Amino acid sequence: MNTASSVKNWARSAHVPRPALISSRTAMYRRMAASTSSRANVMHRPYSGRSRGFGARYPRVVRAPPGRAHGGCVMRTRWWKRALAGALVVGAVAVGAAGPLPDAGAAPNNYVRMPDGVDIAINVRLPDSYVPGRTYPTLFEMSGYDGGSAENGTLVTDFGLSDVPVLPANDSRQLSERFNGEYVTVHASVRGTGCSGGEFDLFSWKSAEDGKYIIDQWIAEQPWSNGDVAIMGHSYSGITGFLVAATQPAHLRVATLSGLIDDLYRGITYPGGVANYGFPLAWTGAIRPAYDLLGGAAPGILREESEDDVEARRIRCANNQLTKRRVIFDDPIVQGLGDTDNQWFQSRSLVNYASRITVPVHVTGAYQDEQTGPRGPTHLWEKLRGVPKRLIITNGDHNTQNPHSAPEAVWRDRKDWVDHFMGVASHAAYGGVADDRTSVTVLLETHRDSAGELVPNGRIDTTTFPLPGTSWTKYFLRAGGRLTTATPAVTDAASSQYLSASRRQAYSYQAGPSFGPPFTTADGPDELTFRTAPMSTATALVGPMTATLFASATTPDTEFFVQLIDEAPDGSRTYLQRGLLRASHRAIDATKSDYAGSVLYRPWRPHTNPQLLPENFVVKYVVEVFPVGHVFRPGHRLMVKISAPPIIDSFYAYVPKTLPGVNTVFHSSTLRSHLTLPIVPVPALGAALPCGAQEAVRCVADPNG
Repeated sequence: MNTASSVKNWARSAHVPRPALISSRTAMYRRMAASTSSRANVMHRPYSGRSRGFGARYPRVVRAPPGRAHGGCVMRTRWWKRALAGALVVGAVAVGAAGPLPDAGAAPNNYVRMPDGVDIAINVRLPDSYVPGRTYPTLFEMSGYDGGSAENGTLVTDFGLSDVPVLPANDSRQLSERFNGEYVTVHASVRGTGCSGGEFDLFSWKSAEDGKYIIDQWIAEQPWSNGDVAIMGHSYSGITGFLVAATQPAHLRVATLSGLIDDLYRGITYPGGVANYGFPLAWTGAIRPAYDLLGGAAPGILREESEDDVEARRIRCANNQLTKRRVIFDDPIVQGLGDTDNQWFQSRSLVNYASRITVPVHVTGAYQDEQTGPRGPTHLWEKLRGVPKRLIITNGDHNTQNPHSAPEAVWRDRKDWVDHFMGVASHAAYGGVADDRTSVTVLLETHRDSAGELVPNGRIDTTTFPLPGTSWTKYFLRAGGRLTTATPAVTDAASSQYLSASRRQAYSYQAGPSFGPPFTTADGPDELTFRTAPMSTATALVGPMTATLFASATTPDTEFFVQLIDEAPDGSRTYLQRGLLRASHRAIDATKSDYAGSVLYRPWRPHTNPQLLPENFVVKYVVEVFPVGHVFRPGHRLMVKISAPPIIDSFYAYVPKTLPGVNTVFHSSTLRSHLTLPIVPVPALGAALPCGAQEAVRCVADPNG
């Protein structure tokens, strides 16, 4: 008989009060712990009633009546919301600044001692199907958010603090919940975060080595482990998981990762050399620390008191706070103040570790990712070598890739991939462990159906990326704002000019697409606009792109922002993708760039020795435009706009570091400015969607109408 199931069914049928249920669960865990041999590097009785594998519908936290905390103290809920919000405003420096907090419903249930003596906090959950004495595969996730405190909830879910916007609404457990049936799930806090001790160092190799140690020296040695471990991660835990996989743990079998940044400098902080002080600064200075402190450390210190071992872990979490430290020169904000690439960025860039990974990897990406950006997933997938690898790309934002909220076509594929290589289930399409088979799925026009579920309107299944059979097609800038596949004629006007002083073409992800237009989207003298004739047939565009511009500037430096737009017959505009380049960072290292045959589709720039411009001297620029997947319906036009980078771009904020002036783009028969676009065969599609229906794809009404 399944003991966990019997306890849950008995509790439901008998309507047993939570304390009684907790007592029964605690007794079971104590018997389990007593039968487990002692290990010197961990605290014991690791489950102690905390795993949601037993009585999952009955969280361990016992709620007091409304308005009253445990022990008879009055708890003013609204006061706690204001206090926490105030703590965030002043930088979330100390929980104590807001007074004593109510008990949190999540905390570490174990610690693993690293070889250098640092404690890493972990949280272990047994599978729903757990039977004592049997062994199970393990899913491992590691981040600097709640991490090892991820179990029942967060301060938001436990105490209704949804009006504090930077608090995590869900803990890291949401990422692994679809694996709860068959897997032991282990969540860990990277060193220096949450209840873990030691020095915090963002995306560091040391933290990756900690993950390897936990997998090989702790998980693999547990009585419930069958020795097979998978890594799953999204965003922070996706980046950390990629690094852990690169350390080549002996017991690691497979990884599924999303929300990835390929190059910390090129992919997000300085795309094209343009300073992005938006999301990177907000995340580093406020969002991550808030998740760390209020989602990781606070629940571990302020958790409910009950048993001796629980109290010991609580004290251990508090003591670990005293061992935390930071090296100022390793701080990402300090490093980000310089405009050029350096060793700090490169030592934390996943692209430099991809070749070390030796297990099958599943990568998911979204073109409109407002946080980690659209560049990383496809680039990293390309750089994986000699292992089975799978790529799923779709339109959508950062959350579209999250296993908790992704379309079923995404999350089920991720789980099937892990199940296959962990031996839980067989999926012949994924090949064998020794097979280096590759596969790619492009989901097109992902949108919400009548039930509110995310579904694609079409898909392309293929073997590699960029897609096989891609027709790399040049679209030339022409006189009169035309965009054609025919080269400019000798009689064409030679150039077009625009003012580089404006930054008005802004779009706020938080405010939505309707905030700003028509001022931010109307045509003007501070931009150049080129458009094709209406498409006679559907045209599919899938892959990375470039914009080659022959241009001069009246200033010693300038910045280019190239936008690709789908213009519908009614004048509405769907913004597809963009690319950026700071002129002084124009140098390209061809040996490190990516080509499809002779076609350059991803230029690599050193970003180490900026060169200013001679006044009014024509220079060739190759602007990297990030990948996209889109189908132009018949009657629609491809539009390209060239301007200065906007002050706000989704969740990014580009800080002007060049003087205003006049830029001239040449499009003559000899200076052929053009786009290079990846045209692919059009797959079967559903009916055309209305403006704004595609998930996270910005669409605005005709700004000139």
